[in-house]
Amino acid sequence: MGSVLKKTYLFPERVDMDCLRGIKGRKLKAKERENPCGRYYFKQLAEIPREDLDRVNRGPVDPRKATPIQDMAALAEPGYLELETGYALLPDGSGLAATLVKMPGVTPEMLDWWFNWHPLEHLRYVIWCPPAHYGVKARDAERHLDSSGKPLKERLYGAVHYVTERIHTRFPQRIRIDFVAPEEFGLPSPGEYGSGLVRAYCANVYLAGLGIQVTAFLHAVRLTGEGVEYRSRYWSGYVIEEGRPVRVKLPPVVDPLELARGTCIHSLMEYNNLASFLPEIYREHEGKVLPVESR
Repeated sequence: MGSVLKKTYLFPERVDMDCLRGIKGRKLKAKERENPCGRYYFKQLAEIPREDLDRVNRGPVDPRKATPIQDMAALAEPGYLELETGYALLPDGSGLAATLVKMPGVTPEMLDWWFNWHPLEHLRYVIWCPPAHYGVKARDAERHLDSSGKPLKERLYGAVHYVTERIHTRFPQRIRIDFVAPEEFGLPSPGEYGSGLVRAYCANVYLAGLGIQVTAFLHAVRLTGEGVEYRSRYWSGYVIEEGRPVRVKLPPVVDPLELARGTCIHSLMEYNNLASFLPEIYREHEGKVLPVESR
């Protein structure tokens, strides 16, 4: 079974920028190619720092260096954790992927805008990471719009996105992402951090249609002198319920270590790529989230 599954994995045993840039994603439809955003699809996938790829290629890290989900609040503290980029299999059989991505020129407001703007149209999700992203739909698109009356940074709390993407296999999967306010995830609210942490994007991930719980993730954002740094953690085999981590069973065909590795690479791809064009596309849209037909 292991050798059969291995043939379905998206990433080779060693990854470099040539192989990542060589992964073919879905083709754009004619109307998407005419869309002004379509040009971002054709730009070269942004460079991932060599040291981060080296960390992935060295294989899984000692789980004692990893931050378990029960200690997630450590990401709201000053300084850095022992594992900031890499992946591990934890003692309870769950997986962890960690990434730290520097985003020069990016502000917290740009990230708030992105998370509300991109789920309104498939193409917007595809340009984020062309080798892996296929499409997106927001369950309640109206909540993301400027006309909703909600503060931009709060519109994501309680939102549900359905995305089609490839995490670690060659085959795209439909995934449901349930976003949760930081305080409902078990973290202090953003105004209480006191550590320079300015945003926390938190969610539970399910296999859409099947309702199978898969992963809990946290993106912790801090200001730097050049922009922001984006620190991500993905705990496969866990979700958060009522502010507490709950261990869940992954489907038998899912190897938690391979999922953690693929998630780590995927995260490095998508967030380095987003950093490369977010300031530009934010300015183009003047930081507004309008209905798609208003374009």
